[in-house]
Amino acid sequence: MSQIQLRSANREDIPAIQLVRNAVRENRLAVPGSIKDADVASYLKERGRGWVCEVGDRIVGFAIADAIDASIWALFLLPEWEGQGLGRRLLQAACDWLFAQGVKEIRLSTDSHTRAHGFYRHLGWREIGAKSNGEIRLAFRRINPL
Repeated sequence: MSQIQLRSANREDIPAIQLVRNAVRENRLAVPGSIKDADVASYLKERGRGWVCEVGDRIVGFAIADAIDASIWALFLLPEWEGQGLGRRLLQAACDWLFAQGVKEIRLSTDSHTRAHGFYRHLGWREIGAKSNGEIRLAFRRINPL
C-alpha cells in the first residue's frame, strides 16, 4: 500500500478537491457544481487554509478551514477511504491551525443523522442549533489544561 501523506493544499489541487467533493455519498451538494474553483481558491488563499490527504499521487480527502468565520468550511473523503482515521487527521490539522490563529471556538454545519454528524459528536463537538436548511450547527472549544 502506498504511503499516506497529509500536506497543505494549493491551487493545483483544486481539480482533485472538486472530484472528492462531488464523489461523496452524504452531504451532497443540492446543486452539483455549485461550488466553483474560484470559491475553493478563495478559501485556500484569502479566507483560510486547506489540507489534502494523498495516497501515492492520488488525493483521497481534504479539509478547508475558514479563519474569517472560525469554521470548518469543508471536510470530505472519497467514500472508499472513510473509516480509516484520515478524516480525523484532516480535522485535527484544520482545528490546530484555527486555534493557532487565535480562534476560541470553531463551528461547522452538517446534515443531521449522517455519519459525519456522528463523527463530529463522537469527537466532542456539541450541537448549537439548526440552520434554516435543516443542517445541524456544531461547535468545538479546545479545553485548556490548568
